[in-house]
Amino acid sequence: MRKVCLFVFNPISGENGLTEEELVEMVQVKLPQYDTHIFETTGQGDAEKIKLEYDRLHPDLVLVGGGDGTVKLVAMALREMNTTLCIVPLGSANGLAKCMGINTIEDAWEAVRTFQVHHIDAVHINGELCLHLADFGFNANLVKKFESTDGRGMLAYITSSVSEIFSTEPKVFRLKINGDTKEVSAKMLVIANGDQYGTGALINCKGKMDDGKFEIIALNPESAKDYIRMTMAMFKGDLEEQDSSRVFRCESCVIENPEDVEFQIDGELMGKPQSVEAVIEKEAFQFVTSKKYAACQKKLS
Repeated sequence: MRKVCLFVFNPISGENGLTEEELVEMVQVKLPQYDTHIFETTGQGDAEKIKLEYDRLHPDLVLVGGGDGTVKLVAMALREMNTTLCIVPLGSANGLAKCMGINTIEDAWEAVRTFQVHHIDAVHINGELCLHLADFGFNANLVKKFESTDGRGMLAYITSSVSEIFSTEPKVFRLKINGDTKEVSAKMLVIANGDQYGTGALINCKGKMDDGKFEIIALNPESAKDYIRMTMAMFKGDLEEQDSSRVFRCESCVIENPEDVEFQIDGELMGKPQSVEAVIEKEAFQFVTSKKYAACQKKLS
């Protein structure tokens, strides 16, 4: 008996240019063992429609074609179903997919073929679900600018990043962890479940998505030299060794934001909250990951 796959596809994610017909043909060639049903998101009542489609099909696998926002939409819609998800990276940045070792569409097909499933933690922040990364400061400012422009690709994001970091002033945050209060000054404060952004920059070099903890990373490069060193460290994987960064590991944390800094969760702007409470949810979701992810997690253990 053939297996059933539900493929949730966001047609406006990134610049993939794929049509529904092209996707169906691609899946038939790459995953011939599945009967695949395509569901296109429209931005109107998608969560409820995805639930209905899931109940109709009872699929063995749910593919999610899009960026981090699409993945979060599907994960939240199906969180009570105990289903297995696999990301097909069709968005602009695909940071969450990269965290799971899925850098290309071909990586996704290979991941399904090998079918290594991991239970992935999630972070609840003021009642919002965070699968990947949330942050205060210059990246959230970039997200805000990015949303107000026509460009949706990676180039538009990178072009803005250099000027943004130099124009951002350090802000004060207060962290309450395990009964202790710590005050930090940072241009960017990250709540990290994943380990990297869509650019491939490793913001959370030793973080694991299935260890029952998340990381708070404070970045405060003060000079051009600091910024260059920090950038190189992100791509080398040794950011924690830099003087311009501080890392705190925890299961829960309250962050006070007295200077009204912009905040985003998984690419979605959340305004300027006075404080946020972040709490880990262990083994919240099941994702198919690549062999690269499994090897990385084993190496970090």
